[in-house]
Amino acid sequence: MTLTMRYYHHHHFHRYLPVVALITLCSVVVSAYVYKCEPGTEPTVCRIWNLHYDEEAAAKHPDRVPTANFSSTVRTVHLLYFRYYFKRHNQLRQYDLTLHGTVLRNPPNVLIHETRLERLFIPTNLQMGDFTDNIITVIVTDPSQTYDVRYLDLADNRLSNVANLSALTRLETLNLEANRLRTLDPDMFKRMDNLTHLYLGDNHFASFDFKTFPKRLQVLWLTRNSLSKLNLAGFILAELKELDLESNSLTTLNLASVFTAFPALQTLPIAYNKFGKSEAKLMLAELRRRNVSYFIGMERDDDLDCDYDEFRVDDLCFTEVSIGDNSFWKGTVLLVVAVLVVAVFLLSVRWIWYQMRY
Repeated sequence: MTLTMRYYHHHHFHRYLPVVALITLCSVVVSAYVYKCEPGTEPTVCRIWNLHYDEEAAAKHPDRVPTANFSSTVRTVHLLYFRYYFKRHNQLRQYDLTLHGTVLRNPPNVLIHETRLERLFIPTNLQMGDFTDNIITVIVTDPSQTYDVRYLDLADNRLSNVANLSALTRLETLNLEANRLRTLDPDMFKRMDNLTHLYLGDNHFASFDFKTFPKRLQVLWLTRNSLSKLNLAGFILAELKELDLESNSLTTLNLASVFTAFPALQTLPIAYNKFGKSEAKLMLAELRRRNVSYFIGMERDDDLDCDYDEFRVDDLCFTEVSIGDNSFWKGTVLLVVAVLVVAVFLLSVRWIWYQMRY
């Protein structure tokens, strides 16, 4: 090699040496990045801000996944994120087994709120999971596995199918409020012998097959759905103490059937349904006679204000049955409108014919 060529290579090596060093440094930083708990949250709870995890990058480069630094006494990991509404700022799309086991080292309890989490893989050793107010549409479980989770909160997500939850046979509390559910798999609760608290409010249910619910159920919330009637024949949930029926479309409710199906009932909220005023008064009187509360928690104040289309009985508001809710009156109004249209048409034809004569 000539002196000129050696000088050329030596000159270019020194020219690109900073770039090579920077690339090497970046790779070390990426592979060695460690997240720490927010000060003051240990020794049993670790809160971590903006932990960046990409499942595709983790699969391609398992040696570069981040790690979390917390003591062995930590039982609960709470991941927090700045709330972005644009996907390009999405910092966590998926909670999977690599994130749970490799990055966070298998915490028994996990909390992730108000981010754009889309997919949730349930770890077998998770005991408590709170994943509220995300955009979860997919839940992954393995029916051949045994899961430890006893408390699972999935409220305020985008779930339309939760059949995979049937594998979580040790669940005691399940919250599915404010999702996009219309039906439930009839076998979903078949093996959930420990489930006592089930929250299904603010979905799109028009009916329920109560026979499919687990027999040990004690609390069942069905508020803010589209229930117009309840089929309570042929089953008994002997331990149910609280049934929330507020804000549905019920026009009648047979309390005798209710207490036959739920003999241990202690709380039955029924406000904001479409009962007639006389029936609402009779039902509340019967609930008081049985010493059954129609409030959850403390009784409301006496200064409760109902909306313009509601009426008040005691301390509850009920929806007035409007013309649009009554098929007879609705049909009558449509018939009158049709007659008027035909009459106007005939008068118009007669007037035109009269004008044409002259």
